[in-house]
Amino acid sequence: MRHIGYLLFLGAFALARPVLQAGPVSLTVYAGSRSSSRNFGDSNGGFAVVRQSIPLDLAKGDNDIIAPTVSPFLDPASVILRDPSGKSEFHILLQKFRPNALSQESMLARFEGQTIPFRINGKEVPGKIIRAGYWNRTVNSVEQTSAPIIEIEGRYEFDLPGTPVFTKLPEGELLKPELRWKISAVKPAKLDAELVYLTDGLSWRADYNAIVADNGTISQFNGWITLENDTGLRFEDSSLKLIAGNITRTRNELSRSASAGAVIVTGSNIPTAEESGPAIQHRNFDEYHEYSLPMPITLFDREVTQVELVRATNVNTTRSFIYDGSNIKVDNYGLDYAQLDSGFGTESSSKVAITSEFRNDAANHLGSPLPEGLVHFYRTDNEGRLQFSGDSSIGNTPQDEIVRATTGFAFDIVGERVQTNYHINDDDRTAEESYEIKIRNHRKEAAQVRVWEHPCRWRQWDISAQSQPFTKVNQQTFEFVVSVAPNEEKKVNYTIRYSKLPPRR
Repeated sequence: MRHIGYLLFLGAFALARPVLQAGPVSLTVYAGSRSSSRNFGDSNGGFAVVRQSIPLDLAKGDNDIIAPTVSPFLDPASVILRDPSGKSEFHILLQKFRPNALSQESMLARFEGQTIPFRINGKEVPGKIIRAGYWNRTVNSVEQTSAPIIEIEGRYEFDLPGTPVFTKLPEGELLKPELRWKISAVKPAKLDAELVYLTDGLSWRADYNAIVADNGTISQFNGWITLENDTGLRFEDSSLKLIAGNITRTRNELSRSASAGAVIVTGSNIPTAEESGPAIQHRNFDEYHEYSLPMPITLFDREVTQVELVRATNVNTTRSFIYDGSNIKVDNYGLDYAQLDSGFGTESSSKVAITSEFRNDAANHLGSPLPEGLVHFYRTDNEGRLQFSGDSSIGNTPQDEIVRATTGFAFDIVGERVQTNYHINDDDRTAEESYEIKIRNHRKEAAQVRVWEHPCRWRQWDISAQSQPFTKVNQQTFEFVVSVAPNEEKKVNYTIRYSKLPPRR
């Protein structure tokens, strides 16, 4: 009897009420990488909390309810339906989520083996669907993994010969993603319930534009919040919040995703004399930061929306040439014995990086946290026109910290780095290594080059000999500053000594 009752329960559940109409949507969007919304399930992908107010008219006992239209990338395990006032007593007996709405691909599969019309150049031609083909749906698109096979007049095509025309729709198929519930109420209740869920396909990132004047100053600096909606839904007049902080999100196999990783921090607008309109509002939320956009925004599907984040003028910058010949990154606190091999760390690049550095503080017309993002640099040419001069990714930069942006590599400055000696003494557990670094300047102007070196073999080190003074930047980097005249070559020589090495196996 329980089995029969359960079947009747599911049958009644299938005959749910019409879809509820929801109120305006409120979104809290978490940041993603530049390509995150194009790769569903990417661990760095953005996501969002969607909140809607929906009217519920519950009878005593069991109620069959279809939710308003939801994102096809909803995480069903994250759904919350509640009475914000706490006055109504109800609970969800059963929840069903069907994300895959009816599509041309699914219709081809339904009619596989049958003959249907195909519209080709304005005419309808009968064709038999030998194989419907297979598709893999992502946030951004439907990717074809195998082509359909269509028979037309005894010949076979491994593609659709035209637009398929279907004479009927199969019963019970969804025209859009569907979320439905079986809700049990203790007594009749009318309420405005709150629906909350997590979804992929919504993300934001920071983008910046910088115009660099001839004197090296950034004459104009603009930052943007870039929002991308790839959910397949339009969010009408949505109130938007952005969350800042390192938030862990773990998604199970049902939600077809992995850990979300770090969430990017955003700063508020920086008022200037030219600015008009309300600024982004900031407040603390839990152990994170929350930023509210000042106006409702409609987010269309497959649309990029931008809102100004920061604006500044006359930002003082320092332009540098940096030669990081080895560019090796090693954890000096955990020895890999391969690090004691003579050839370790001797690889060399000839590229000299072009960098711009500026301090993110009020004295430099900035002073709000700058979230991780991409800076597009422009300069004016000899005709006064803006020309693109390079992109650079910057990390999360708190107030009063330095922003270092690398925009490319110098054409006429070349570096060379050669190991000239290496000796290891197992008895006293030391090693000495010597390098010669050459910087050649083929420009018509003098160049000052910062040479970066990294002690890559062990954490106990000192410079036992050098051809010129150096500065210890940190435990992993020391720096020589070399001034090179036009068409000149300068050399830097040094010897580094490692001590207290672990015994070699």
